[in-house]
Amino acid sequence: MAALGALLTSACGTWQTDRAHESVPKEVLHLWSDAAPETRSNLETELDADLPGVGKVHIITNVTTPSVTIYRPLNGRTNGTAMLVIPGGSFRALAWDLEGTEVAEWLAARGITAFVLKYRVHPPVEAPSEKRDALAQEARALAIADAAQALRLIRSRASEYKLASGRVGVIGFSAGALITMELAVDASAARRPDFAAAIYGGLPADKHPPEGAPALFLVATQDDRQVPAQESIEIHRKWTKAQRPAELHIYEKGGHGFGMRARGLPVDAWPQSLEAWLVARGGAVARWRGGAVARPNAGIEPNNFQGPLSIPCGHSPVSAALPASPDDVACPSIQGEAE
Repeated sequence: MAALGALLTSACGTWQTDRAHESVPKEVLHLWSDAAPETRSNLETELDADLPGVGKVHIITNVTTPSVTIYRPLNGRTNGTAMLVIPGGSFRALAWDLEGTEVAEWLAARGITAFVLKYRVHPPVEAPSEKRDALAQEARALAIADAAQALRLIRSRASEYKLASGRVGVIGFSAGALITMELAVDASAARRPDFAAAIYGGLPADKHPPEGAPALFLVATQDDRQVPAQESIEIHRKWTKAQRPAELHIYEKGGHGFGMRARGLPVDAWPQSLEAWLVARGGAVARWRGGAVARPNAGIEPNNFQGPLSIPCGHSPVSAALPASPDDVACPSIQGEAE
């Protein structure tokens, strides 16, 4: 989100930590048992800001301890599918609610266990022009490393979260969509998501889908001045040429950085299209009356619901030892069978 990046540039050094957000206990998994590789030491900072055309957005920056915050379907009503949610923020901050927790709640209400990624970001610093590209590349590399680690961690704990084989996806927005696409084109199938959604994102021109690239869901708007719709069109063209499944939705109006918030614009309909796509991909969305979300501080009751996947659902404490580096992560086969 370029608007968020501009806000960071103008407000850098003037923020105050929002203590209200620290009082709520959360189900959080840290990505690394030790300090994350190549991490700077900074005080994590949070604030609420009003963004034009979007409204109030909760922003987090100076993240040095990457983690995932888990949103489970209420009462264990999981269908065995998981999605890693990657918010955007120009690799300088995270639009935590707009492109993170609000999306996770939407997914959890549909039986999908959501993991919101808090990846390493830092506000812009004064630097000579010749160093700015290097700093930008460093920020992007750290974010991709954290996302890849999160995907490994989710899969390595699949039995704990009652996840089925082949049902771990990723959805990203803006900078988060760029990260999503980097995961989707990884040379190793073991490191790629099983399916992916890139919302107002892009892919470097030199990157192409590998053999077996995941199915893609793409959203863009014709009036996006920050990430033109042509970026998503080009991704769709590459997937089509490689004979890989991809669905592209381009809306006339919506701009950039809309998340899932309804604003009376054509793009408001995209979440319904995503839901239909998830169902078409194999019944990944559970349907029941009164579906609700288990927020991070909510208890999980034993399962009393059978969705598209026949998997018993219970609550296990988060207690497994964490890997110190990607090389230490074991990725066992994921248990769970579709009916």
